Amino acid sequence: STGHLRGRRLRRGGLAMGRALALARDRRFALAFVATSVALIAILLPEPAFASIADDVNSWLCGVLRDTCNWIFNSQVDVLKSISTDGVLSASFDQMLGSAGTVTMRDVVHGVWEAAILPIGCGVLSLAFTLQLIRISQRMDGNASMPGVREVVFLLVFYAVFLFVLQHSFELMQSVYEVSRLAVSRVSDLFGTGSALDLQAVSITTTDDDVAALLGMLVVALVSWVVVIAAYVVALVVSWARALQIYIMAAFSPIPLALLSEDETRQMGVGYLRNFASVCLAGVVILVLLVSFPIVLGGLNAASAGVPVLDSVVGGLSYALQYLAMCILLILALVKSGGWVRDVMGG
Repeated sequence: STGHLRGRRLRRGGLAMGRALALARDRRFALAFVATSVALIAILLPEPAFASIADDVNSWLCGVLRDTCNWIFNSQVDVLKSISTDGVLSASFDQMLGSAGTVTMRDVVHGVWEAAILPIGCGVLSLAFTLQLIRISQRMDGNASMPGVREVVFLLVFYAVFLFVLQHSFELMQSVYEVSRLAVSRVSDLFGTGSALDLQAVSITTTDDDVAALLGMLVVALVSWVVVIAAYVVALVVSWARALQIYIMAAFSPIPLALLSEDETRQMGVGYLRNFASVCLAGVVILVLLVSFPIVLGGLNAASAGVPVLDSVVGGLSYALQYLAMCILLILALVKSGGWVRDVMGG
């Protein structure tokens, strides 16, 4: 009987263990067990601990986003700085566009000036001298021989001076460029190449621990990278085009300078000199634009666009739109820099 009772107990224990294992394998039981465990943990743990952990995570995430946005914006300013004093704007006349081995662009255009353009300019000057001599001879008569001789002597001196100018026209144009290069260097020494951009002083987005606002600012920072890269490319193209234009205009200088000898064509020569000076001085305008870009950005604020600052998201969006507008304005100003200087010079 004792063995019989022991067997019954073992059978009952086996049945209970089987039922427990079946319940453990049941998915609904497992989900209920997990939910009960989470509820017990939430009840037992103090609520301030959860708030403290959430605040720490939010503060850390906002700090990372804020530092990333500031780094992106300051890197954009540094990219634009590299064009000014260390780039083509401050390069010497011999190295504006670099060199290929021992041959520079200056050597190429000087060869063109010496072999092709200078003879044409001397021919134009000779033609002008011949026309002036014919006019003098037509005015001479038997009673005015001495005044006619005096005019011929003046004409010879005039021709000698212009011939000297034509033979040294390339060096004269190079000297004009060096004067503008000196102006670029002095502006750079006076104001530097631009200051770093401190977004914390101008945008409330970078002071509030608002993840949504900072994520929006990060998106705008990445989009503005594209605009700043476009501005960088435009600035390089404008600077290189200016250097190439200076070289070409210097190479063809004998022809317009020879036109200065005739009253009928003198305005063409004056226009050439005005345009060449405008192209050279355009480098100063480009440098001023690049130097003033971070200064203007530093003067922006979230409320200046007329948008009511209801929260950090609206304020951040307001500043971001102003930032993009200034980048687009920089591109347009770089493109129009040469036209602005020509307007100043009366061209």
